[in-house]
Amino acid sequence: MNVTATDLLAIAIFTITMMSLVGTMAGLSPIVPSAIAFTLLSAWGIDIGFWQGKFGAYAQAWLRAQSPKYRERVSFHEAGHFLAAHVLGFKVVSYAIAGIVGRSLGEILADDTFTGIEGGVEIEIADEPNSKNLSANLLDRYSTIYMAGIAAEQLMCEGETEGGIDDMKRLRKAISHLPNPMTQERWALLNARNLLSDRRSVLIVLAEKMLNGATVEDCCQTIEQALIATSKN
Repeated sequence: MNVTATDLLAIAIFTITMMSLVGTMAGLSPIVPSAIAFTLLSAWGIDIGFWQGKFGAYAQAWLRAQSPKYRERVSFHEAGHFLAAHVLGFKVVSYAIAGIVGRSLGEILADDTFTGIEGGVEIEIADEPNSKNLSANLLDRYSTIYMAGIAAEQLMCEGETEGGIDDMKRLRKAISHLPNPMTQERWALLNARNLLSDRRSVLIVLAEKMLNGATVEDCCQTIEQALIATSKN
């Protein structure tokens, strides 16, 4: 679930309200929670007014990135996209495990495109995935890549998938013109699971590489070497 800065503010206000009620009963001065509430509201207003909420998005992304388990989940999710794209013949241009890693707060605030999204894989494409003129084969490949992040989480991580909302939106936009888009969506997830399941050892090695910040070229070489090693076993 992706919690927005507004959601966090609502949670903070609720907590402060409860502090006021309990604090009054415990003899705590009402000035304390009032001062905290005023500070939070002021900070939220400045963030929205001057930085379009990017400071809150940065704080959220930074906090989530501190969890090793969460970073591992994101690495598997993005490795799923990366591996599927590579196997299906697309060139990966860039990737990110966490959008804030290796960047200062100043760089984040100056980045007009930053939205707090933790990761992503960018591929080189010749035709837009949502074009109605795509061949069935190309649309199938795009669909598989879109669903590969969710498939990787299902294969490698416990519990419900946490990422993939944007992936689903893009896929559904790309296949909205089909007579039975839900059939294509279910097929894409199954195909992605099969593709990654057959290369599970490669996925594990790639996710570790990406988590350690390897270059795109290093990741591609890792995939090729792992595929060769797998084929010999």
